[in-house]
Amino acid sequence: DVQIAPAFRRRLRSQEIQAWAQAALRAEGLTEPPDMAVVITDDEAIRALNRDFRGMDAPTDVLAFGEEAPGPFVMAPGEPMYLGDVVISLEQAEAQAQEQGHSLKDELRLLLVHGILHLLGFDHATEEDKNEMWARQEAILQSLRA
Repeated sequence: DVQIAPAFRRRLRSQEIQAWAQAALRAEGLTEPPDMAVVITDDEAIRALNRDFRGMDAPTDVLAFGEEAPGPFVMAPGEPMYLGDVVISLEQAEAQAQEQGHSLKDELRLLLVHGILHLLGFDHATEEDKNEMWARQEAILQSLRA
């Protein structure tokens, strides 16, 4: 599910973002794509989420919220698992794209892949973890560019 804030709907295509997410999940070996949400929002909304869930009162570029239901959660037969949500600030993505000298699409793909990898259990808390996550991220981004 791709949700784009009303102010940005004319600038982005949800089908394109959905295709990137599906390709990233396939690149990580998920043959049956899980359910997940991708939310494209603004700095104000992501700042509130960052403050409420991470204790950081500032906007950020991407947040990933994995499915963390307490206790055993029973899925209906035949239903795909719910992976979680990736929330991206379009305003941060635009600023970072300009800073890095690449397109907004390239930055959005990077942030989406980064968020998906977090949902799949990757992290960058240690140098070793960071190297592994960045390598996976780059491999997926290369496959999306092909």
